[in-house]
Amino acid sequence: MAKRKEDAFFGFAEERTTLQQAKTVMEAAKHHDNELLPGYAMLSDRYEKLLKEMNKVLLISDRQSNALIRMEAEMKTLLDNVGQGFLTVDGSLKVQRQTSSECQRLFDRKISGLNVTELLWPDDQSMRDKAESLLLSAMVEDSSSFLDELPAECDLGGKKLRLDYKKIQVPFTTEQVRIMIVMTDVTEQRKSQKRLEYMSSHDPLTGLWNRGHVDRWMDHNGKGSERPFSLIMADMNGLKLVNDVFGHLLGDELLLKAAQILLSVFGEKAICARWGGDEFLILLPNTDREECLGLIDRLDEACQASDGKPIKISMSVGAATSSRPQDEYAQLFLHAEKEMYKKKMLESRDSRKRLMENISDTMYEQGIEDPRHVERIATLASELAERMGIPPQSPQMNMLKMLARLHDVGKIAIPQELLANEEELTPEQWEVVRNHSEIGYRLAFSLGEPALAEAILSMQEHWDGTGYPYGLKHDQIPEFSRLLAVVDAYDVMTERKPKPNRTPLSREKALKKLLEGSGSRFDPQVVAEFVLHMERKE
Repeated sequence: MAKRKEDAFFGFAEERTTLQQAKTVMEAAKHHDNELLPGYAMLSDRYEKLLKEMNKVLLISDRQSNALIRMEAEMKTLLDNVGQGFLTVDGSLKVQRQTSSECQRLFDRKISGLNVTELLWPDDQSMRDKAESLLLSAMVEDSSSFLDELPAECDLGGKKLRLDYKKIQVPFTTEQVRIMIVMTDVTEQRKSQKRLEYMSSHDPLTGLWNRGHVDRWMDHNGKGSERPFSLIMADMNGLKLVNDVFGHLLGDELLLKAAQILLSVFGEKAICARWGGDEFLILLPNTDREECLGLIDRLDEACQASDGKPIKISMSVGAATSSRPQDEYAQLFLHAEKEMYKKKMLESRDSRKRLMENISDTMYEQGIEDPRHVERIATLASELAERMGIPPQSPQMNMLKMLARLHDVGKIAIPQELLANEEELTPEQWEVVRNHSEIGYRLAFSLGEPALAEAILSMQEHWDGTGYPYGLKHDQIPEFSRLLAVVDAYDVMTERKPKPNRTPLSREKALKKLLEGSGSRFDPQVVAEFVLHMERKE
């Protein structure tokens, strides 16, 4: 029968050897008649039982010791991998020897034996004194209120730590009360929280406050606070045009510029918000009507001073001011909004005119168009149109002059390196350049000039249908497009800066070229009238 594990001996080797020697001696024949033998045998049995009991105690102690070591190892592994720093302090406020490995990462050094207040608040003597007093009081008092008054967080070398405190009893020590401090690195959590808070209250594009923040501000401040109170509504002019012609990336850049202008004018005193799309809202606490109007003038000046790329920023503005506590914010908002839309309607024609002038200036600055060329073809086209029966002061004549000014406006959105390329374009590059007709169409349409848009779109169409973008022919091509195409071609041949290795043509040769293109590229009737007109001008 196998011995039970508990019956096996794990120690007492010398004692077991002595016992075995004694048994051997007692079993010898020469001692059988010894009257003391029974007593020795009884002592031997008892001694053997004692050794077995002691062996059991040793075995149990060994198992408990191993279990304790295993438990301590598991606990240390758990604490080292939980992502938190654990430390304890006694009445000296020095960190005890046992700490979690996270403490090494947080403090970047061994901290055993160091004062805990100097570790957590190294640059704040006032906080160290307060924390020391509260920790010592917590150790001697039963109330947990002292721990509740300790800071819940601290900044440590760029890291944000959350601090939790617990009073613990430590048996078998001279000082049985200690304070455990659990430190959790919440740096990334706080950063994420700040990002979420920022996103919930700011417009992601401009960085201005958003509508939700404004609503919360109005709810929080209620009626009657910070009077006099002014409110401004501002609507950007031309944003749709920029989005349609240049794309939303440039439209976003324009919104960013507008936001920067608002911040530069109104500063920290105001609450500047993007209300939606192309609208902005500015709240001005403690601002009367006179000061509000002065700020609007400054806003207009700042817009006029903007760089004008792709267009100069302008805004239609409405404002409302109240000094009465009973006035609701909603009433002020409606009043300012109504005034803004009224001004936008009244200023719409002027706004379109300013946009056109701004676009023309940009074309001149970028070398897309020559103002002298524009002036020449506008004069020639007007003369030719009058010859063909169009009254000089008519809306049609005004539209023709506008076409002369903006017929190549779509090139403003074409990469300048392609327009300036003096070598032959690749098919892909040519396709990009050809888009200028459709871009010009969208721009004019956004300006509220549909007839002008159609004329710009058709400037590259040919009488015989071989032009672009749609291959229109004959009377499908707008009349003014046919007329200006002839005048523009003539001026390019005779006056405009030629390409390298090309010299301007004489009037006679240019007219001959137009006649050669009559019926194919150009409207024959327009060419005939133009030739007659130029011959008579001689």
